[in-house]
Amino acid sequence: MTRFNDRHKLLESLQRLLSESRRTALKAVNAEMLRSYWEMGKALAQWEETHGDSPDLLEGVAAGLASDFGKAFSAKKLAAIRKFFKEYEKRPPLFRFREESDLAESGLRSLDPGLSWSHYTVMMDIEDSSVRYEVERKVSREGWTASELEKQLRAAGEQTSDVTGDMPLFEERTPPSPEDFVDDPHVQAFMGIPDRQRLTESILERALLDHLQRFLLESGKELYLVERQKKMELKGGARYIDLVFYSRSIHAFLLVEMICGDFSSEDEEKLSLVLEHMSEESALSHENPPAALLISVSRTAGRMKYLFASKEREVEYRRLLPSEDQLAVEIRREQVDILKRYPHLEDE
Repeated sequence: MTRFNDRHKLLESLQRLLSESRRTALKAVNAEMLRSYWEMGKALAQWEETHGDSPDLLEGVAAGLASDFGKAFSAKKLAAIRKFFKEYEKRPPLFRFREESDLAESGLRSLDPGLSWSHYTVMMDIEDSSVRYEVERKVSREGWTASELEKQLRAAGEQTSDVTGDMPLFEERTPPSPEDFVDDPHVQAFMGIPDRQRLTESILERALLDHLQRFLLESGKELYLVERQKKMELKGGARYIDLVFYSRSIHAFLLVEMICGDFSSEDEEKLSLVLEHMSEESALSHENPPAALLISVSRTAGRMKYLFASKEREVEYRRLLPSEDQLAVEIRREQVDILKRYPHLEDE
């Protein structure tokens, strides 16, 4: 038994013990997550082979799991889990912490329990399996977080193999901490931590809308908030608009619609129909034709676009409204601040 005569050495020993225990515990959770998701993916893939790819299978399974596991396993998450098994079918994780597996004789390497599910979901987008394997080795060697890996792959673009080069992207970095790990929403979902502690797309959207509302009201452009989630009765049914402002400078309404993920031409068409409807109402009340701002946000990117009911007034309106560039900078600044507190964004 080690006896300590120096309190400082005692403290150092306890700190070292706790740090090592934390690392072991985190690795164990990672190993169990990978093992569980690999087995789940295997079961889903085998069902698909036997019964075919039923379009409502994953929705049905997600609904069945919801009573015990909440929204932790959405159809989208289950699709990723099934893909995970298909991509790593020949490299199963270590089972129940056994140091040996059936891969030992083949020379293949088991999935790395030092990497998280978030790491593997990012790497699954790499089509070339050999490049993906080299990226995995480098991520493990360099200790990159999933966020850092995303940045690296985004910087490399189509030249994914550049990620495995010798030049480090992050010259100064803080080693991942246990707090980083437990803040991962995938870990929280797996461990059954309540949803309120996780950042989901809808929560991110609401937070950005709150900030955008404040920014527009304080921008000095004479904008006044009329209503949030305004219900519009259209021929095709009701439509809710995220934010509706009135601009005294252009004597017209400004509609703001925010979408998680990229918006499509269909989204533009639907918002244009709302503009047409409001134009008719504005004409009756002697207001100028309305304008709309369509915003897309995602974890790594986003864009925005103005739509105008009257093309003739576009130049005038643009002069009196905040520009897309101004709004993009403001939204991105707030988004970065939010994601610093929540490094991972959970899919709903």
